[in-house]
Amino acid sequence: MRYGKALRILALGSILSLMVAVIPATPALAAPLITLSPTSGAIGTKVTVTGNNFDSYIGDTVLILFDDTETAELTVPETGSFSFNFLIPAGASPGRAWITVKSEFDFIIAQSSFIITKTEIKLDTSQGAVGTTVAIEGRGFYVEKTVTFYYSYNGIKSKLGTVTASATGECSFSFTIPESTVGKHEISGVGAEGNSAEADFTVIPSFTLKPNSGVVADTITASGHGLTKRSVISIYFKDTEVAYAKTDEYGSFEIILKVPSMKSSTYEVKAEDEARNSAKAMFTIVEVSLSQTTGNIGTPLIVSGAGFLVGKTVTVNYDDQEIAQATAGSGGSFSVAFNAPVSVSGEHVITVSDGSNTLQLTFTMESEAPAAPAPQLPETGIKATSPLRFDWTDATDDSPPVTYILQIATNKDFPTDSVVLEKAELNTSEYTLTEEEQLAPVSKEEPYYWRVKAVDGASNESLWSTPRSFYVGAPFALRGWALYILIGLGTILICLLLFWVGRRTAYYRP
Repeated sequence: MRYGKALRILALGSILSLMVAVIPATPALAAPLITLSPTSGAIGTKVTVTGNNFDSYIGDTVLILFDDTETAELTVPETGSFSFNFLIPAGASPGRAWITVKSEFDFIIAQSSFIITKTEIKLDTSQGAVGTTVAIEGRGFYVEKTVTFYYSYNGIKSKLGTVTASATGECSFSFTIPESTVGKHEISGVGAEGNSAEADFTVIPSFTLKPNSGVVADTITASGHGLTKRSVISIYFKDTEVAYAKTDEYGSFEIILKVPSMKSSTYEVKAEDEARNSAKAMFTIVEVSLSQTTGNIGTPLIVSGAGFLVGKTVTVNYDDQEIAQATAGSGGSFSVAFNAPVSVSGEHVITVSDGSNTLQLTFTMESEAPAAPAPQLPETGIKATSPLRFDWTDATDDSPPVTYILQIATNKDFPTDSVVLEKAELNTSEYTLTEEEQLAPVSKEEPYYWRVKAVDGASNESLWSTPRSFYVGAPFALRGWALYILIGLGTILICLLLFWVGRRTAYYRP
């Protein structure tokens, strides 16, 4: 009996199992979901809500809520999908908000979160000197509304500028830290709808020297910013106090000071206010010297220096001509030797530079002229013969090379309009006229005059030599009547010769 009941249960289970196996399976439907674009933003951001897989609710009315506030009501279309736009409402609090789709029976069908950004600004740097460029990134401002930025000083907000927030409430702005005292200063961004954010920027003192290198007793400009307002400033060159100044209401100052007498090196220069706020700058005292400051062309010169940039090429120029180079060694020292080049008498500037440090020296080229040459040929009052050659004594000078200027004129005083020939830059103490330069004949009573001067390599000119005179006779030429007589005599001679030849021929004829 007991076994029969067990068999009946087993048979029933088998039949049920076979029935389940032959019943076709019903596919499961995907769960409804909604997506948001964008997923974060400020008040006023336009949000697109997209619903998918709402096939089970086709034709049904659904409600869309922002947190607990109904935003829209719509009927699910036959596609089972829908799209809907709304704006993040004013008054929404920063943080996570929920967008919910409910059935008309208050049953939650789908849900997604949206982050409402907090109004804030961030600086790319929180401290720096006056003049620092600061970039501001803002977010959480009312969408597509104006944002104005301010810099606070002594309780006064100074307007920096305005921008317009993006479609999600972000904005960017850059500015330069204005003149202001040491310490924290508030930077704020204020939206057109009243929302705002702040950030602090700390001004640190700064100090500059222009130039930042030079020689002892040079004049330099020292300026400081970001110190205490209306404070006495002490300026120290290394440990020596060298000057005083006073800041204005913005903590800035500027004074002129002289480089103190100290050996060549790089020194720390400090500006300190009464509250012990300080800033530092570096200054290099550079030295340069010239072995002698006067001389002649070819004079050996040595330029030495210290305090230049180590390892840098130091260029030495004589006026505009590069004359030497050297590499600055330990302590920035160097030394170069060269000979004074050909140049005019007077002062010449020797410039020494490593590209950052530039110093100048003065070399004076001698101005003593050579002695005037003494004329030798042609002698005074003679009749010159062709080719006409001029000769004079050599001139010597400490600034070679020496050249000569030769002049020939028809007046012993050599006015310009009487000069018939001038030859300059003659390298030797003689000159012979070329065929093209031959002089026209003149009489002994109205002769030519000649003189010569010497010019050294520094363009120093001697006095003109004492003028000498000479004349040039006319070349041999027959007058008209004499020419006719000669022609007649020649004709007679020819006739006599022919007569004689004829007689001789007739005499010997057989």
